[in-house]
Amino acid sequence: MSPLVRRLADFVHDLQQIERTSARGEAILDAFTRHTAFAGGALYLCEPRDSKLRLAARTSQFVAPEILDEEIPADLIATFGQVLVPLRAGRDHLGLVKLTCETAHSEDDLEVLRAAAAFVSALIANQRLVQEMREGDFQLKYRVWELESLYDIGLSIAGTLNIDELADEVLFRTISLLNARSAALLLRDGSTFKAYRSFGDVNLDPDALARLGSDAAPLSLGGGMTVAVPIKGNNAIIGVLAACDRETRDGVGAFEPNEIRLLSLFANQVAIALENARLHLEALEKQAMEREFELAATIQRNILPKAIPSVDRIEIAALARPARQVGGDYHTFFDRDGVLTMVVGDVAGKSMSAALLVSALHAAVQLLVAEGRELGDVATELNTHIFRWSAENKFVTLILVSIDREAETIQFVNAGHNPAYVLISGHVETLKSHGLPIGILAQSKYMTQTRSFPAGSAVVLYSDGITEAENEAGEEFGNDRLEALLRDGMYDAPGRMKDRIATAVDGFTGMAPQKDDQTLVIARIA
Repeated sequence: MSPLVRRLADFVHDLQQIERTSARGEAILDAFTRHTAFAGGALYLCEPRDSKLRLAARTSQFVAPEILDEEIPADLIATFGQVLVPLRAGRDHLGLVKLTCETAHSEDDLEVLRAAAAFVSALIANQRLVQEMREGDFQLKYRVWELESLYDIGLSIAGTLNIDELADEVLFRTISLLNARSAALLLRDGSTFKAYRSFGDVNLDPDALARLGSDAAPLSLGGGMTVAVPIKGNNAIIGVLAACDRETRDGVGAFEPNEIRLLSLFANQVAIALENARLHLEALEKQAMEREFELAATIQRNILPKAIPSVDRIEIAALARPARQVGGDYHTFFDRDGVLTMVVGDVAGKSMSAALLVSALHAAVQLLVAEGRELGDVATELNTHIFRWSAENKFVTLILVSIDREAETIQFVNAGHNPAYVLISGHVETLKSHGLPIGILAQSKYMTQTRSFPAGSAVVLYSDGITEAENEAGEEFGNDRLEALLRDGMYDAPGRMKDRIATAVDGFTGMAPQKDDQTLVIARIA
């Protein structure tokens, strides 16, 4: 082993003992002076987060200030009788060793200094890292506790889909998490927030709520005795979580920054849980609505004619297209004693309420027509029943038409419905409304109207879903277009006439959605 290597090995051996001594600075400087030609000097170290060079150790005869106002050189600097040895770890400045000697130093001395400086720098950096780890151990354990607590809480509230139960769970967890005496959950109500649940008294003035809604940052109020954090949804702030009066060993105290941060993290989980609860509620409502639609559709399917009746000397065609799964339009047929009676109605509203009203209307019509009453009496009795049993905002526009094949006449009652069309002798005539819709006024009376209906004539009944069908520009199909189709197809068979009208309406509306039910009933006497 060469003398240089032996010197360096002894030097490193002494430096390795530094970890076992509390006088670290003196041990480092002693190793430098014993294994080199330098007899005196001083060691300066930079404390973590402090760029100043502070005296750590010096030999007895060396004069050194407590703070060295010099920059640490990038590399070792050697002059006659003095050497400056920088201590670095990467880009971090750790310190500086100033050494002096009365004789000239050799290149071997400088090589030993460079190697020793690298070793010492690594040693100091490692010791500081260990110290930082020890100092950060509490914070690390606290953060781990935070994460574990938030994880457990997240699992707890994520499985709560009832909004009321969720609110109670959120308040309980908030109080437990922060050791608070009281807590409150506020949810957005328009432009402000209103308390949904609270435990104890938590007072947040309107200005504080406005700041939470606009700044989206936590607030500390009353000297830290009350804290409030926003609950951030996908695109907006959906609520506020607040806590008040932190319990301490000495009584009630202010919340610390770590606790405010913890409450903010918890608010993020609350936001997810609230969103899950909202989606669950929407799903339940959608399922209920779908079940309602399905039931109402079943009712309607059982009410509407399953087939077009075959009537001597009269050809009939019908079209029924609901705007939704369930519509409010109604039509039916009766053939009794040589008279064909057709009914078309439009119930206000949609869904189950409309289906139930249609069901009641259908049952009443069946009974009244079976009794052989004239159309005016049927409409009057229907009005009495519908007014008595339906809600205030429920009514029916209705048209009843009877064709007497032998007498070649047509009788009708139009209770607030669209005007029907009669195609007779090359002309288009109308059967206009002459009464209020069924169910508006209890005392309404209806009179039967009669007119000639010779062979070859046709009658067209329809709902407003035909004439009020809109295209993508919001323009309605209108009665003028319908009348033009009827004039052009004056002598068409009912089936062909129905198809031409349906095709024209579809071509007019294009890609625009169907907004209302569409019903069409056409009859022609031979």
